[in-house]
Amino acid sequence: MSTIKEIEVGGVLRKIEDEQARDDVSLLLQQMNGLYKGRDLADVFNGEISRYTDPWEWIHDRIDMGFYNGIYICDFIPQTIKNERIESQVAGIDVYTNTTDQGLGHHIDFISRDCFSETVQWNTTNNNNGNATDGSPYMVSNLHTWLATLSSHLPQAVKNHIVTKRSLMETRYSASGALTDSTGWEWKDIGLLWVPHEYEVFGSVVWATKGYGQGQVMQYPIFANSWLNRIKGAGHGGSRCNWWLASVRSGDSTNACNVNNNGNANNWNASNANRVPV
Repeated sequence: MSTIKEIEVGGVLRKIEDEQARDDVSLLLQQMNGLYKGRDLADVFNGEISRYTDPWEWIHDRIDMGFYNGIYICDFIPQTIKNERIESQVAGIDVYTNTTDQGLGHHIDFISRDCFSETVQWNTTNNNNGNATDGSPYMVSNLHTWLATLSSHLPQAVKNHIVTKRSLMETRYSASGALTDSTGWEWKDIGLLWVPHEYEVFGSVVWATKGYGQGQVMQYPIFANSWLNRIKGAGHGGSRCNWWLASVRSGDSTNACNVNNNGNANNWNASNANRVPV
């Protein structure tokens, strides 16, 4: 016989009729309090995953069905990229479903718990503008190129199921000279691996251009109401570090946005090197 308890969660009265349900509420409360660090989904769903080739085939099937029971923000699937352990955490579930110019389907966006140990220049020159070929600063950046190259090192199990992220990207280019603010936006396929916009981390435009720097993005749940996941290590379990974002600074033609090692919003010369999550 199960003990029935009533717990109020976010103003909703729920009846807890078994131990698993109580565990689910406990995890939810940890998330609400910014304390939840996530579980290895490969362990939690080992029995279910055993019917698949690997965890990524399993999560792909779950996403196709839109069936997310038991999967929580911050849960992760581990993988190895270039000999580095990457814990790919659930950053958001169906955050952008039915959005963009193409009407996205079900999806989970993942981000690594920590950054790569390697540092990367946002741009090889101290410039945060686009160019005549592509007006999006991020799309012509060294950071975008580096991530595109890194995607070739993904495990085959991930390559089998990963899809390109589509986003409304700010544009900033004039043939007459460098601009200090973004002046438009365009829909772009930004790659298999990417870094978030400033708004996707902080839930507001801090240093980016108001309006165009936000585009059509929202804050990922993993970053909301807590510093826990904004602060990332230099390599898995490493000391806290600065890490790049996809946005560029307003009122300036040289700086790109980043998250400081203490978790706050900042910006730095594009030619400097910060670390990168994926």
